[in-house]
Amino acid sequence: MNNVHGMVFAYQQFPELGELGTYRTAGAMPFCGRYRLIDFPLSSMMNAGISNVDVLMQLGYQSLIDHMGGGRPWNMVRHSGGLHLMPIGIGRAPFTGTMDALEAIRYHLTNDIKEEYILMTRGGICANLDFNAMVEAHFASGADVTAACTRQEPLRHVAHNRFVLADDGVTASELHCRQVDASHGGVVALATYILRRDKLLEMLDWCAEGNRTRLHRNALLHFMSEGLKVNVYMHKGYARFIGSIQDYYEANMDMLNPDVLAQMFPEERPVATRARSDVSSYYGDAARVVDSLVADGCIIEGELERCIVFRGARIEAGAKLKNCILMNDAVIGKGATLTNVITDKSVTISPDTSLAGDAALPLVVPKGRCL
Repeated sequence: MNNVHGMVFAYQQFPELGELGTYRTAGAMPFCGRYRLIDFPLSSMMNAGISNVDVLMQLGYQSLIDHMGGGRPWNMVRHSGGLHLMPIGIGRAPFTGTMDALEAIRYHLTNDIKEEYILMTRGGICANLDFNAMVEAHFASGADVTAACTRQEPLRHVAHNRFVLADDGVTASELHCRQVDASHGGVVALATYILRRDKLLEMLDWCAEGNRTRLHRNALLHFMSEGLKVNVYMHKGYARFIGSIQDYYEANMDMLNPDVLAQMFPEERPVATRARSDVSSYYGDAARVVDSLVADGCIIEGELERCIVFRGARIEAGAKLKNCILMNDAVIGKGATLTNVITDKSVTISPDTSLAGDAALPLVVPKGRCL
């Protein structure tokens, strides 16, 4: 793995995330009680022994920088190399595609990176990918590009890219971009690729000539038509894109399924995150917790049913919560009733307040709000 350089694209912001994404990119979204989505690609890199990793950011990156720091949780602190946080393209229009972002770091890609291969992924994918197996499959195949894909279909009509496989079940024969269903067949691309650095630079040169900014609809489609061999590595575990409030809500709720939780946190591929020194959670005499995930540092005196509670939250006596996500340091007052609600960090809900959303449209309480 010393010849593989990791690259995580964490500049994507989605208006569909509403107030949850106002100050965050998708990769900075808190997840499953104590993690951020960026933890999963960084941990996958760590577990595969890839220690030189760039994280490309542009807007709303402060929370990412605070979270990642120097890369210590992922064993990426180095005197030379390690984790590089790259806030690029500041002061210019938001990137319109992967090739646009790569153009902004052309000098770095050409001169600073010494590894022969580049493994690229996105920071907002909810999946624990086995990069070790993916890289080994790429080296064994002789393909120009290996793409991570899944047979798990998006639960909603979310635009995504699909590879149609040849008869051998491995080689990609077609690429269909911005699909919303499976009408063209094929498998769902997870925006994760490994290829030689010189091939990536060749693609970048071609895109720059025609002001082309998209990896899939520009670079890959063109080079596949010119004979580029793309193989598919099939990810067999849970995988989901997070691009809207509903995606975020449903993905967190999926973690209450023990089978899905085991796929996201397998013992052989642990997920690291930024440490926070919290004591064990306290449960009062009248507390009732059913089918929920509760992080450390919480005080639970009320009732929880199918909830995900992040670190430092407090649920006071008589409060009843069902199908809720509470981020760090939320305070739910006595007698409050919440159903299908997402509270951002440091939210306070007054006693006897009643809030309700719908599973298809959960109610979001913005960061720091007092209701």
